Amino acid sequence: MINELYQLSATLSRMDIVSDKWHREYKSIPNIKANAPCIRIVFLENKIARLDSINADLGQKLRKYGNNQGTFPAMNLAPLYRITDAERAQKISKLLKADSHQIDIKQIREWCDCNNWGNKFSRKYKNCMREVPAKLKQLLQGEAAYEPALCLIRAVRPFDEPEVLHAELERVAFNALERRVDIVLALQILFHIGKEEKSPEDDYGSLSVILDCDELEDDGVSSATERFTRGLNHALLEADVTEKGKAKANEPDAFGVMFAPLEEPMPTVKLAGGFEVSLRTMFKGQPCQSRYGRFENATYPIAPEVRSGIQAALTWLSGAKMKNKTWVNTDKNEILFAYPSHLTENLPSFTSLFKTTDKGEQKSRFESEAKMFSEYLTKTKKLDLENYPDNIQIFVLRKLDKARTKVIYTHCTTVDNIVQNSDEWQRASKNLPEFSIRYPWTPFPLEVADILNRTWKQDGSQATDKFKPVPVYHGMELLFGVPKPVLEKDLHYMIEHCPNMALYAGGILNSVVRYNAANAFIPKLQDALVMIGMILYWLGSRKEDYMDEYPYLLGQILKVSDSLHELYCCEVRDGQIPPQLVGSSMYVAASELPAQTLAQLANRMIPYITWAKANREACIERKLKNRQGEEKEYFGPSAGYLLYAYEQIAIALLPALKDKQRFNDYEKAQMFIGYLSALPKKEK
Repeated sequence: MINELYQLSATLSRMDIVSDKWHREYKSIPNIKANAPCIRIVFLENKIARLDSINADLGQKLRKYGNNQGTFPAMNLAPLYRITDAERAQKISKLLKADSHQIDIKQIREWCDCNNWGNKFSRKYKNCMREVPAKLKQLLQGEAAYEPALCLIRAVRPFDEPEVLHAELERVAFNALERRVDIVLALQILFHIGKEEKSPEDDYGSLSVILDCDELEDDGVSSATERFTRGLNHALLEADVTEKGKAKANEPDAFGVMFAPLEEPMPTVKLAGGFEVSLRTMFKGQPCQSRYGRFENATYPIAPEVRSGIQAALTWLSGAKMKNKTWVNTDKNEILFAYPSHLTENLPSFTSLFKTTDKGEQKSRFESEAKMFSEYLTKTKKLDLENYPDNIQIFVLRKLDKARTKVIYTHCTTVDNIVQNSDEWQRASKNLPEFSIRYPWTPFPLEVADILNRTWKQDGSQATDKFKPVPVYHGMELLFGVPKPVLEKDLHYMIEHCPNMALYAGGILNSVVRYNAANAFIPKLQDALVMIGMILYWLGSRKEDYMDEYPYLLGQILKVSDSLHELYCCEVRDGQIPPQLVGSSMYVAASELPAQTLAQLANRMIPYITWAKANREACIERKLKNRQGEEKEYFGPSAGYLLYAYEQIAIALLPALKDKQRFNDYEKAQMFIGYLSALPKKEK
């Protein structure tokens, strides 16, 4: 990822696109939620003047200086008291949800009997209120001085002992309760609902706060403003430049920039996609480093100015304004990035070709997105050749755990290659015959994994959504081409799920009675059909060929057998239709023992064919809703038409018959398509 971001940072610099550069130790505060607020504590003359909650949108712009041991001016404190009694915890939870003014303050005071600020928390508190402010004060000198931050450090000095702030917070919280204002906020400050089985030293909860003072607010530069945040960041960067300028640059980094070796972690970036990522992590305990005698930063040295550049590049690339342009979430804790080598002021979307997006009442379609992308490139090449991108870089980041993020997929390609591959992708999706349902849409590459991972029960419901062996980015691999063994593996995934799908889908598509176009299963079935058709296309099996082959025709004859059997039951057996019709009952056997099953099918169909010959005009009337929701009468296929279809398929099947003991995955896929596709049309 570093190499790609270095190239992007150079492009941003060349195009005069300015992106934010943040000091490595000046990090975003935690996301603000209803159950995890950020409380602003405003000091005035050794007292807390007031408390209020920070807006979630504002919280996205605020930062805190420090590390895991302590931060400032935002930090994680703890609620004042710990509750483990179940009855008390239940009452507090109700008050937090209801925000009721009917509260018993005397009872709440009685609950404040277990101090939650123990020795372990107090050590962290002192780091936040003493060590970090002292370090900041030392940094903010000379040209790097920032008076608002120094003013705030002076304002919080009287509270460097935890007992002082504890008592003051309790006073203000009960004052709010007595006045019946900010009741939820006061209770969140007062109580942490702990677990009785855990140690109080470890189970003290978290309370996000940001410290402020009345003087800063009067000057319009409160610590809870973007102005203060950017001012302090500028001062920290100035201090960093001054400090690193004292060291002599005597070693080239990975990109040839001379610098003085340093031992500090790489910068982090909080992605708008939902998680924070470090540009690079390396732990000296990993054995692979000892082989070369170079550890951590020395394994891939990067100069400070280069670090700032790639940090700014990722900040720009992953910003909220670039969502659905240069990045898109592909899964929980997973983001795909796609960006061109040349950047323009009005950059179009480079992710819309890979994942569907909501566009008003309708979702986007691959065909339309591919057309728009191709038209944009054609127009750029014709009118603005200088900004025509040489290539497009794509990579996927996944948050593995709390500490690690990994690039799990990366690909660099030319724009012409993307256009060619998207055209081929659409041709592959058309590798299917006609169906009685609407022809399937072309799936987006990032929808492919969902299709491959679906498993089905015989009642048409999904077996589970937790088993996902195929990663989301696999669709990107298919778009740009994968080896034959990978395609065969994907086909096997689909074929494993086909029998249950076929048994349920056959009852929908092959029935002249129970057809329901509004069934929620049908879109999923369409996805499966188009995916199988695409894989067959890439494996060299075209519909013009497989529609004349044994497996497809066997599926077709099973389909028409179902329809004839059902029509017979409706007319002769007073509508008593069995749970499985003759074709569906033999579907699984046909895929395993095709020759024997075909012989059994011929014997079982004799009475139904005999009846159809004598009752060619027989058909079933059914009621279906049209697009306007109106219920109208339709007539299903007649016995004469079904008999004609049976004869035509049998005629085509005769020369295609093979001495086949079992079907392979290719042939099972063709039989599945044949079983569900439309029957041949009757010639006029």
